[in-house]
Amino acid sequence: MTEPAVAVSDLRLELVSTGEDIVDEISFAIPPGEVLGLVGESGSGKTTVGLALLGHTRRGVRVARGSVAIAGRDVLSLPSDEVRAMRGGVVSYVPQDPSAALNPNLRVVRQLEEVLVAHRFGTSDEERHARIAEMLAEVALPSDGGFVRRYPHQLSGGQQQRVGLAMAFACRPRVIVLDEPTTGLDVTTQAHVLRTVRELCTAHGVAALYVSHDLAVVANLAHSVALMYAGRIVEIGPNRTFFAGSAHPYARGRGGGSRGALLPLGGRARGHTRRAGAGRRACAPQVRGDADRRARARCVLRRPEGAP
Repeated sequence: MTEPAVAVSDLRLELVSTGEDIVDEISFAIPPGEVLGLVGESGSGKTTVGLALLGHTRRGVRVARGSVAIAGRDVLSLPSDEVRAMRGGVVSYVPQDPSAALNPNLRVVRQLEEVLVAHRFGTSDEERHARIAEMLAEVALPSDGGFVRRYPHQLSGGQQQRVGLAMAFACRPRVIVLDEPTTGLDVTTQAHVLRTVRELCTAHGVAALYVSHDLAVVANLAHSVALMYAGRIVEIGPNRTFFAGSAHPYARGRGGGSRGALLPLGGRARGHTRRAGAGRRACAPQVRGDADRRARARCVLRRPEGAP
């Protein structure tokens, strides 16, 4: 069995002030070259989980339990200087809004150079410039002087996002976290960006966590899918079985499984075929109203009859 590029085990993040959990009982693993789609409504905790892979928590939040193992090291237990050294080199991040992430005062080529220099990639300017040309070619952008000397505001939204992808993949990381990077892009540009993400992950053996609220996008991109609700992963499984018939009522209500309302990009609506696939986790949150949305989820691992 292939060793996972990243493995999250029993992760719990909570508020420092009250001890109330934000996310809890989060466990998953992503093999090299594969994409895990982490989906859920706003406030479900998916971005919080994604940031934890970078060893980052928002102000007022602490790690109460669990581990995030990348390259044989628990990111959450490392000193801050070692975590900073890993970011961009071992684990990278693509934000939702590329225009806000790119420095408006620096030309594209300068921003790409800074990533390589910061992580000591290459031994000379010539080697780094060759890598920049390679990076841009991988994301289907020109590398001529007229393009790389542009400022971010001179690029389209799709071009800005591709520059962000180039920066994230620049140092050949093992893991990449993508936080809804196609939000605000038109359908055609969105499809091109998603195809680029999958091709880069496959070509370079990079494990990706793709955070999204859009099941249709995830259906066309991810190898496996994890559904978050009220700070828990309530269902997780391979793409094919997840969308063939989601076992959790929230997933079905969002368009997956039995209602057949999900329309993947370039595909057709998929109808319900079965309640749960082999080895898929189906969890039922004990929710009694808005005031009790964060109540614990009871999870069972559904296996086929006769399985050990």
